[in-house]
Amino acid sequence: MDIDFRIKQLEDFLLKDSPKIPFSGNRAVNEADARNLLEQLRAALPEELSKAQDLLEQGESVLTQAREESERIIAAAQEEAQQMAGEHRVMQEARHQAGIVRQRAHDEAIALRADADEYVFNMLSQLQQELARLQRTVDNGLQKLEADRELRLQG
Repeated sequence: MDIDFRIKQLEDFLLKDSPKIPFSGNRAVNEADARNLLEQLRAALPEELSKAQDLLEQGESVLTQAREESERIIAAAQEEAQQMAGEHRVMQEARHQAGIVRQRAHDEAIALRADADEYVFNMLSQLQQELARLQRTVDNGLQKLEADRELRLQG
């Protein structure tokens, strides 16, 4: 039985069911009935205490599980934070290396462009000289032909 019910029974027995002794504030209590109610109360206490103990243990178990879960979540979060920090360092290094490669490629492109410009300039200069030589040859040929033609016309 429920412990609250047993306490209520004892209370009713002592305060309502027991007759008052006239001219005093006392009541007459049947000792056997009082002992019987007290025994029933004692019998109910272990069951109630057992239930309370079970509830307490369940609460502690839930608390333990909650602590374990929170520790697992914290450990996972710390591991993820470390991994993200490592990835961040790798990304920074990759960006740095990419910057170096980009700068080298830019410098090499400028050098190649300068070399190509120099090569084209040299080739065009040689072509200009060759064309100038050919122009002189053509001019000399034309002058010779003109001179020969005038001699024939005069003579």
